[in-house]
Amino acid sequence: MKKNRIMAASAGVLLMTMAGMGAKQAQAQDTGLLPVRVKLGVNLLRSSAAKNVAGSTGYGAEADIAIPKLFGMTSTFVSAGLFQNSSGGRIRMIPVTVGRYFSPPNPVSSATGNVYFGAGLGPYFLRASNAGTSVSKTTIGGFASVGYQFPNPYFVEAKYHLVGKVGGLNPSSLVVMAGRHF
Repeated sequence: MKKNRIMAASAGVLLMTMAGMGAKQAQAQDTGLLPVRVKLGVNLLRSSAAKNVAGSTGYGAEADIAIPKLFGMTSTFVSAGLFQNSSGGRIRMIPVTVGRYFSPPNPVSSATGNVYFGAGLGPYFLRASNAGTSVSKTTIGGFASVGYQFPNPYFVEAKYHLVGKVGGLNPSSLVVMAGRHF
């Protein structure tokens, strides 16, 4: 419980720090429309115990929906994803998070693309199955991400999810994804 509060507080501090940076919003969020981003990728578990049960590499999918002009900010997203590793046992993580994305100024981003950064937190629905037993848990978790928005609607992103244990296993993972915004 104490560890979850520390993780949530750390993610909150990161969000507030990023909000105060005054950085330009990521190009994908500057359209003024209601952007939807869809991502597919691989889920790389970090814990040795989790890798032994469910394998080191799994799959993941995520969708982001922008919240238009929430308190005057247009780079706020609600994200929902499904990340799963399965090799004998299974570890499943379903994050539902609210996050902020920022991009440093780049006057030629429409020609070259641009890097962006993000962080967020929210509930994570976790499930671990091994040898006929299953354990489910809901906990608060957070993420930090870095990505590159190409001049077209495509992007690549690396996101680290930090969550508590479920069934003695830690599903925290690095997810590498490619996606498109609409």
